[in-house]
Amino acid sequence: MARTAAPEVTLDEVVAELATLVDPRMREVNRRHGDDHGVNLTALRALAKRLRTQPELARELWATGDADARLLAVLVCRPKQFEVDELDAMLRAARLPKCTAGWSTRCWRRARTPRSCGCAGWPIPTRSWPAPAGR
Repeated sequence: MARTAAPEVTLDEVVAELATLVDPRMREVNRRHGDDHGVNLTALRALAKRLRTQPELARELWATGDADARLLAVLVCRPKQFEVDELDAMLRAARLPKCTAGWSTRCWRRARTPRSCGCAGWPIPTRSWPAPAGR
């Protein structure tokens, strides 16, 4: 089965589509639980699947600072195509639990070396990542 190329989309098109997926009630519930995203994660995964792997788009989405865009960036990135310093900066900038957990897990599983996740001072797990505090 031949793989098809990722669709050509701009950052503005993706951000506009994310805006249509936002549910204000979901955002409020998530905010009470310490997170800030308002998009249903199933819908976000479906969008990421359609977009496929796009490291440049992931960089642009991450740079927006929006929680939903950053979660999508985690899903469409390819950590092996990022420099260790760039991964370090992204891990440090991830202020939301889902972004932190998603980025560090993808980094741990798919970066050049698992030790590159330790560059930000994050603990290197021996088995799996610990659950977020309070859960």
